[in-house]
Amino acid sequence: MANSYQLQTLARALDVLELLERTSKPMSLTEIAEVLGEATAIVYRILHTLENRGYLYRRPEDKRYSYTGRSTGAGAVSRAVDLLLAAAENVPGGAPAEQLARRVGLDSRVTEEILIPLREKGWVQQEDGSDQWHLSHTVMALSRPFLNRDDTLLRIRPLMERLHADTRETVSLFHRAGDSQVVTSVLPSPHPVRYALDMGSTLPLYLGAAGKAMMAFLPESEAEALIRNHQITALTRYVPKTGALRKELKTIRRRGYAISNGERVEGASAAAVPVRREDGYPVAVLGLMMPSFRTSDGELHGLGERLVKELNLLRIPPVQPQSSCSNAN
Repeated sequence: MANSYQLQTLARALDVLELLERTSKPMSLTEIAEVLGEATAIVYRILHTLENRGYLYRRPEDKRYSYTGRSTGAGAVSRAVDLLLAAAENVPGGAPAEQLARRVGLDSRVTEEILIPLREKGWVQQEDGSDQWHLSHTVMALSRPFLNRDDTLLRIRPLMERLHADTRETVSLFHRAGDSQVVTSVLPSPHPVRYALDMGSTLPLYLGAAGKAMMAFLPESEAEALIRNHQITALTRYVPKTGALRKELKTIRRRGYAISNGERVEGASAAAVPVRREDGYPVAVLGLMMPSFRTSDGELHGLGERLVKELNLLRIPPVQPQSSCSNAN
């Protein structure tokens, strides 16, 4: 009987930890008990033990509990990444721990407990005698393999340079990161007025020519999962709708390229085409970007057709217009 009770208590303690790992805001004893469907007296004993062991922190001002990040589980990793992203938003000036804590929805004490091991690993820096936290240049080491050894970028760079010289518009290469698209290489237009995203810019897949060109050539089940699982929101006056997006993806698969006007930035247009493996899976997207006043829908379609032909001439896995709406893999 005693062993059974201990196992039940251990299981509930793990439930408490998992709950507080997942939540972004501190929770009260009553809230935790209600979520778990457990008596407050039992939950209190569990919380007290976890607090004494350093897994939880109870804020003195409101008695709410936060996860300290002591565990090496998914919750700790997720919060560390959130803090790195928050620090990246404050380059080069840095930000105090309290500001970073507010940005990611953590208690300041918990935030510092996560920042300290990140500092020890060299991912963030703290100014001597101050509370200013900076993203370290060490993070650049993560991008070195992509910049120096990315086979797609090495093969497509000459084409990017030729397109840049011929069109005098911004030429960009995009890679997928989960449900987002990331700019991995960019040649900005020399025009005084231009549209160019910084390298490393991250945007939703469902907005803009590049993201839609990527989505259109994913397996249909994978693209559909992205549509269903993502909260589609507008960044401009253009309002994306799931029904229209599904229809457009079929059109893009059929003709081999995508175009966009004012979807990510007001007054900006683009044409894009996927760079695909031999099995048809998209590994990157090549895009031409420009202010809308310097182009038209007809010219964008012409640029899209040119991108398809240029990729075929480079003998990069070709993007052939498809006769049906099914995805080739």
